[in-house]
Amino acid sequence: MPNLVITGGTKGIGRAVVELFLREGWNVCTCARSEEGLKRLKEELKHPKNLYTKVCNVGDRESAKAFVEFCQENLKSFDLLINNASILGERTSIEHYPEDIWEEVIRINLNGVFYITKYAIPYMKAGGVIINLSSGAGKRPAPYWGAYAVSKFGIEGFSLLLAEELKQKGIKVYALNPGATRTQMRAKAYPQEDPLTLKPPEKVAEFLIEIVKNKPGGVSIDYGS
Repeated sequence: MPNLVITGGTKGIGRAVVELFLREGWNVCTCARSEEGLKRLKEELKHPKNLYTKVCNVGDRESAKAFVEFCQENLKSFDLLINNASILGERTSIEHYPEDIWEEVIRINLNGVFYITKYAIPYMKAGGVIINLSSGAGKRPAPYWGAYAVSKFGIEGFSLLLAEELKQKGIKVYALNPGATRTQMRAKAYPQEDPLTLKPPEKVAEFLIEIVKNKPGGVSIDYGS
């Protein structure tokens, strides 16, 4: 059975990915900051034997390292790593952006991807895939998106750099912009938007499966492109 490590697997796109890959016969190791959320995930999925969970704050290097070591102990090696965990922060101008929230967003959305990836690389199989969840806000100027936009610009650059470094190991790297998706984060960012007009997270999970199967050329990918 192939092995998946994914951060932020209790909500939104992460939750949809966990469910789909379990159905596809993968072993899945995931994390969240809440023990309650992980407990609920296992209960709602009927305690699958091939699901492994651990509390982790990806923005804390020791917590991130402990999570990856936990995954390695249970899975031994990784076919796929999906860096999904992120937070929105504030939607306001740089002039008025709270410094503590800026630091938290960068720590989780960017530093967290670095930590998890750094610790996971030694266990990635040749022919494996790393997918970092990006955003349209990381591809073009997005005024008033503050630290979130900056963190996603960072993810795009990090993915391009990592793809070059891991070529010799036979590991493909992608930055995926999932586009407008029906998630809690999207609802927070656009409270006036009708969520029923957006694609469900399950569609993004299906798209991720196709990336893993087909391994397209290029690094930065938009949903549906």
